[in-house]
Amino acid sequence: MKFKNIIKIVALLIFISLSSCKINQTRNALKQGKWIETKQFMNTHSSSEGRYKKSEKVGRWNYSINDRIVSQENYKKNSCHIIKYHNTGKVQQIGYSKKTTVGTKTEWLPSGKWIFYDSEGVLLGTKIYENGIPIQEIYEK
Repeated sequence: MKFKNIIKIVALLIFISLSSCKINQTRNALKQGKWIETKQFMNTHSSSEGRYKKSEKVGRWNYSINDRIVSQENYKKNSCHIIKYHNTGKVQQIGYSKKTTVGTKTEWLPSGKWIFYDSEGVLLGTKIYENGIPIQEIYEK
C-alpha cells in the first residue's frame, strides 16, 4: 500500500514539474528553452513553436497560420530538415538547409536535393542546391 502511495506522489511531482515549464525565457540575454511566438495581422493568426538553446533553434519547430500547419523544421547542429505544406495539407516541398556564415552574417541556405509536389501530392520535380543556389532542376512530365 505504501509503495502505491509513493508512486502516486512521484507521478504527481513529475506532472507538476513538467506542467510548470516556463516559456519564452532568456538567460544572459539569450533565448533558452521552449518558445511560442504568435503574430496577428487582420484576420490572420500565425504562430511558431519550438526550443532554443543559447538563442539557436534546436529540435522540431512547427509553424502555423490560423491553426493550420504550414511548415515543420527539424534542427540538428548545422543542418535543418524542412517540410512545407500546401493549403490542402499535402506536402509542398521537402529538403535541407545548412547554416552558413557569409562575412559576419549567419544564414540558413537550401542545400542538396529538394523535392516539390503539387497541391494534390503529385511530384513536380527536384532541385539540387549548392550554397543556396539551384545548380540542377529536374521536372516530371
